[in-house]
Amino acid sequence: MYGENEVNDYHLVKYSLLYDFFNSFSSIEISGLPLPQCLAAQFLVHIQPFVDKNRVNQSLIKQLHKQQKFHTMGDVNEKLVAFENISQVTIQKNQKSILLSNDYYAFATDQLKDYEVTLFAVADNELHDNLPNHFENYLFREGFLKANNQEVKQQQVLLKKQVDDRLKGMPQHYYFSKPSFYQWVSKSCGGIIRWVYILNRLILKTRPSVIIIPSEASPFGSILGLLSKKYQIPIIFMPITAIGDRSIIPSRADYYFAWGGYQKKWFMERKIREDKIMVTGNVKFYYEQKYTASFKETFCGKFNIPSNHYILGFTTQPHQTNDKLEKWIEEIPNNLPITIIVKKHRLDQYKYPSINKKSNVRILSSNYTLYDFLYNINGLMTIASTTAFEAALLGKPLLILQPIIPYNYVLSNNQNNAFFAQAKAGEVIESAKDLIQVVTKITTDPSFIDDLKRKGNKFLAEAHVPVDQTPILAKKKIEEIILKHL
Repeated sequence: MYGENEVNDYHLVKYSLLYDFFNSFSSIEISGLPLPQCLAAQFLVHIQPFVDKNRVNQSLIKQLHKQQKFHTMGDVNEKLVAFENISQVTIQKNQKSILLSNDYYAFATDQLKDYEVTLFAVADNELHDNLPNHFENYLFREGFLKANNQEVKQQQVLLKKQVDDRLKGMPQHYYFSKPSFYQWVSKSCGGIIRWVYILNRLILKTRPSVIIIPSEASPFGSILGLLSKKYQIPIIFMPITAIGDRSIIPSRADYYFAWGGYQKKWFMERKIREDKIMVTGNVKFYYEQKYTASFKETFCGKFNIPSNHYILGFTTQPHQTNDKLEKWIEEIPNNLPITIIVKKHRLDQYKYPSINKKSNVRILSSNYTLYDFLYNINGLMTIASTTAFEAALLGKPLLILQPIIPYNYVLSNNQNNAFFAQAKAGEVIESAKDLIQVVTKITTDPSFIDDLKRKGNKFLAEAHVPVDQTPILAKKKIEEIILKHL
């Protein structure tokens, strides 16, 4: 959904390296899975300094254009998954068993009560208590503690020797011949063996009829995708936060649950077959909207907001332009009947020192409940946060902030921050002057607010199916997939 389909120089360098990694090391396997595909998520983190430096290296860019023929992100996805030739192993699957991320806890306990559900989580604080009797939690950290036996240690020694032998026999390569790559891949062998070991055991223990994940951009996302091919278990990619290419490429899912028409089109541009895409909406939004917010009077009293003020929320993101956005907000005249409530992203380290002193600005603590904030604001400002969908679904008008954002390997590398502006989800703000004009109109012209709401509704018609249908739609599609693959 986020980012254009055309391959830019950043993507060319990044995915050409990943392609070479797959091409050079796929003959080395862990439990029948190709090593580089298991390590893809870690590798893409490892190469960041090289990509940052060489995305403007025109000599290298020209060379890679000749070698790879990457024109679209669909080309990239197609070429990366073409390497995989995983030998299939038949196991007896349990038709009632479902393996899925703990992110779907609310959905699972509501709609999947008739199944034997295993919810996997990375950290202790993600676990939920009071599970139904036939539900289980699985914590990766605990699995790692147990994956330190003799079998794992022997595999680690064997794998490192295979990698050493492969590197010795390789021709000179502009990246793989560097000592830093050797140090990284040697160190990574030990950890990836343990990931494959615990996830393989988890599948053999639960024998699921389907696997459901919120992202493929993680070690467990990549490896579960590979294991699903080994054991012929369908895997569903069911996103719950806004996604970009980093979330899915390379993508091995068998089915994709899209939020609406925009996301379906985005998937298809990545050369994902239309018959594999099912429009269900976002299950997380449905359950989070059930939050019981505080009364408006209580909220305003808590933050000392005048009763005649229009409350404009601002959900931040960890961008390097937050100081510029602060200056935009600082220039809003104090005499306008408006209060701005800042809800900081958990990774946003900027302190907002100037607006923190303004009489009409309130900055919430980082742990303040999102939906109490969303229910009590009148409108929302953001760049490209998932909260724009959530606010629009609650009928809140959107102001789409579009400062010039410098390149960042993860957060700003294509048009991924321009989605809401391009989709005309709300009023686009490109300067402090724009913001002052729009805020003034909000406080003086009720018809302008109506226009913003119409924009939001038009956007939602393409962006998301009606929220109240989502859990039932998602369950229906999951059950259809299970029956199809018996």
